[in-house]
Amino acid sequence: MKANKIKGLLAIGCTCMLIGGCSNSTTINNASDVLFTVGETTVTRGDEYDLVKNANGSTLTIELVRQAIMDEEIGRTEEIQKEAEEQYDSNASSVDNYEESLKEAGYKDKDDYIEKVIIPTIQQEKLLDQYFTDAKEEITKTYKPTIAKILECDTREDAKNALSALQDGKDEATVWDTYSRESANFSNEEIVVSTLMEETLPTYVINTLYSQDEAGIVDEVMTDDESEDGPYYVAILVSKDYDENKEKIQENLTLRNSDQIDNDCLVYYMKKHNLEFHDQEIFDSIRSTNPEYIVNHPELAEEEGQ
Repeated sequence: MKANKIKGLLAIGCTCMLIGGCSNSTTINNASDVLFTVGETTVTRGDEYDLVKNANGSTLTIELVRQAIMDEEIGRTEEIQKEAEEQYDSNASSVDNYEESLKEAGYKDKDDYIEKVIIPTIQQEKLLDQYFTDAKEEITKTYKPTIAKILECDTREDAKNALSALQDGKDEATVWDTYSRESANFSNEEIVVSTLMEETLPTYVINTLYSQDEAGIVDEVMTDDESEDGPYYVAILVSKDYDENKEKIQENLTLRNSDQIDNDCLVYYMKKHNLEFHDQEIFDSIRSTNPEYIVNHPELAEEEGQ
């Protein structure tokens, strides 16, 4: 599906298109068509459009954008259709009158539910997988992921002794057992370190691991610059090879903040497809809630972050 197909998807019953720049409020065909009349009051398709737009227009627009991106990037292949059918059958096998319950929930039938729910879910999962490949540079720059071991000590003296012991080749498990603080957040295990850990690990430790070129022991005792009482950290960089650890990194970052990662993914592909909003009211609404979605005006997101 090419860009013009995305334009078509976004134009159907919503307020978003991918061409040109931001302009005045958009209109719909047949706006004067009457939906119903009560006494002297007549409601048209144009009234319906305005009601939907004003009530939830920006949210609906973004969902249509998301779906258009997934259809463009992932598509609706036979493989996805087969996977969706299998998921449906699995769900239905454990629930009595499953299709009837879907109809009660507002879906026409099995195919309608597969089309509107299961396939988009599968597409979203596959898009996220693709994002962690396509956006390697952006992800590493933002989240600085590494694979490391972190030893957390109560005192600087303990940390110095632990660092010396590791540099002398002492058994790691013994060093951890000897010097790790009782309330330590980390054990002698490899973990994914990233900027999403800044509440439990000083930024300095995260940056130092990411800036180290070769795997091995970090040759310094580290702490939070704003704390005079510790804790103090000793670290071993296991790997900073993104490609080698992509699955671990994806799982960890998504687990730590799935909403942020999903949003990053959406913005990445909005930028790729040079997304622009034509309806001024929708533009203004999205600008106030998610300025990062106005991808042709990145300064808006910067202003929001100040």
